[in-house]
Amino acid sequence: MNTTTTNYHAGSNWIAFLFGAVFNVLPHIDLTFLIDYILQAIVGGLICLGFKILGDILSPLWLKQKQKVRNFTRARKIRISKRRSHDKG
Repeated sequence: MNTTTTNYHAGSNWIAFLFGAVFNVLPHIDLTFLIDYILQAIVGGLICLGFKILGDILSPLWLKQKQKVRNFTRARKIRISKRRSHDKG
């Protein structure tokens, strides 16, 4: 007597269940609200990305200018202090 056993996995139909659940919920969703929300998310993301890129571009320029000003003020302080020490002597 030949008997065959089959392994039945209860989780094998999860894709069918997922599609059934999605298509059951879809008619109850207001698509205009969903499209509006998607557009707002895309525009907000693009604005955020624009500020990020702008910051990445301007940050090194800002740091260079800041370093130039810092170096200029240091050199000026040294020159002023040397003049004062020469004036006293």
